[in-house]
Amino acid sequence: MPTSSVLRGAAVLALLAGGSACQTYDFEPVRPLSIGQTQTSVDVEAVANKPNFMLLVDKSGSMDQPVDPSIPACHVGGNLNGPLCGDPGKVNPCNITQCPTRWSELSEALDNYITQFPLIGRYALSLFPEPENSGGCGPTTAQRFALPITSSDDDATLQAQADGTKAKLDEVTSCSPPGPTCTGGGTPTAASLAFLSSVNELVNDNTRDQIVILFTDGLPNCNPALASVAGTTACQCTFGPSLDDCDPNIPPFAGAGGLDVDNSVTAAQFLAGKGVQTYVVGFGAEAGTAAARDTLQRIAVAGAVRFPRVCPGTPPNQPCGSDNPCDLATGLCTKQYYQANDASDLGAILKTITDPNVTVCERFLTEVPTDVSLLSVLVDGTAYQPGPDTWVYVSPSETTPVSNKPGPAVVFVDGKPLCNQLKTSTGANPVNVQIRILKIL
Repeated sequence: MPTSSVLRGAAVLALLAGGSACQTYDFEPVRPLSIGQTQTSVDVEAVANKPNFMLLVDKSGSMDQPVDPSIPACHVGGNLNGPLCGDPGKVNPCNITQCPTRWSELSEALDNYITQFPLIGRYALSLFPEPENSGGCGPTTAQRFALPITSSDDDATLQAQADGTKAKLDEVTSCSPPGPTCTGGGTPTAASLAFLSSVNELVNDNTRDQIVILFTDGLPNCNPALASVAGTTACQCTFGPSLDDCDPNIPPFAGAGGLDVDNSVTAAQFLAGKGVQTYVVGFGAEAGTAAARDTLQRIAVAGAVRFPRVCPGTPPNQPCGSDNPCDLATGLCTKQYYQANDASDLGAILKTITDPNVTVCERFLTEVPTDVSLLSVLVDGTAYQPGPDTWVYVSPSETTPVSNKPGPAVVFVDGKPLCNQLKTSTGANPVNVQIRILKIL
């Protein structure tokens, strides 16, 4: 016989069953949860052989001038109405601890960058003018610190190149008289670019990217071939605004002050024909004049054999800066050269130019994952979880650690095995990176 508790339970169930027959319920239809997946697969090919970075640096007399003339300390006697320091005669040199000059800012930026990124390529240095020659108009005739003749890209070679380049750059100051280790003289840009076409390691090595970065604050001049137009309306005078500023009798020689843009463009084109990319960085007040903008643009366009400035965005359609709109027809920045005003600008520009070599461990995403837990990262078919020894996710509200660009991105942790694997990948031995994004739809 059933127990009383069992009978009570059966009675309750019967009551519930009877009651339910008298009630109705309305249910909202629920769409089944669905998950979509996107996937990015890319063969990461870091430069098999590290690029050559030839720094072609202007150390003409105008580099002694202040970066910011509005600083009282940049004027003799500390009076804004007084003459500026950094005069061509070097009578009143600037105190760079109180009044940074173009040279002090440029050398500081290059020092800091080379120190921070010594192993991204093989640095070398050429300087112009050689003011001890041709009355201050001597072009580059030798590499100040030469590219290595070895094909080795081991860390010891790269570090030695970085250290040697930095040491030779640090030898130059705003001293007097103008010479190998002192600023001064004119701006023989064309002939100095032309000299680089004779550097065998730069023009006859197709196993690596060949890059020249031209840093200049003035307009190219110092070409004796312009003697016939000196002092005439056909001469674009860089010494001053009047025809008399480029009179044939003004030293060091007739034609020295004429704008030498055509030959500078030709020299950049010749390097481009050899597969050498020339980046142009304008620095200082003169670089902002109409004539300078046109000159720097023409040289940059002529030298952009492989890496023109591409607009941000996907597709590339965003402005390249507040004063540099995007040419929507080409997807290229309207201004192809770079303009810097201080050491901070120069550092950012250097990072942009060398970005493919610096940021190989930063993989930017075209979509934002719903949650980081729905992000899957595989390297050569093996899945890796995020962590301090593998990779981290950078959201759109954050920036990546090296390029300082906003996410979304997957960043392989620098100095750890996965990042090192990407840095050493080659075209013959690529690393396959798959990033899968699961999204709740």
